[in-house]
Amino acid sequence: MDGIDISILIIITGIIAIIFNIASVLVYKKILVIFTLLCNIFFAAHFFMMEAYAGAFTCITLSLLALIVHMYHRRGNNTPELISVLFISIFILTGNFNSNIDLDGIGLLPILAAILMLYALNNKSIKTAKFYYLFSAALWIVYDLNIPIISWENIASQVLLIIFTVVTLLFPNVSRQIEKKIN
Repeated sequence: MDGIDISILIIITGIIAIIFNIASVLVYKKILVIFTLLCNIFFAAHFFMMEAYAGAFTCITLSLLALIVHMYHRRGNNTPELISVLFISIFILTGNFNSNIDLDGIGLLPILAAILMLYALNNKSIKTAKFYYLFSAALWIVYDLNIPIISWENIASQVLLIIFTVVTLLFPNVSRQIEKKIN
């Protein structure tokens, strides 16, 4: 790219994704899905520029899932089970593409993390969704620390996500105060 160092763009997209990821747990359910969508779009760009294509594809798939869930929930409907099964199948296939790195089972963590995100996004209870977020974030941290291409932005994002999720679960008034400011 002319004049712009790709490493700067990698860092910028990672930081923007971090902001959306943290914001997703600080707000109520409808915006949580939208912020998750935006977070995954920026992380997809981040991973693509790092040439971590399996990670980019997983983020694109999670973005599509968030968009579909948002459309169904906006109408007051649950996401059909067939869509959930389709996305679980996609996550398993994506994990198989990623398994070219033999890490003694570590390659299964993104599959499990993505499936937990599916359940977080589909869950109408914000508290339950946040518990799924916690476990998904922990799996991503373990995975990212054990692969050759490390995204420090993703690790920082997941650590901050865990911290803010725990804070909002322990102190629900924090979320309510932020929600009031948004409305």
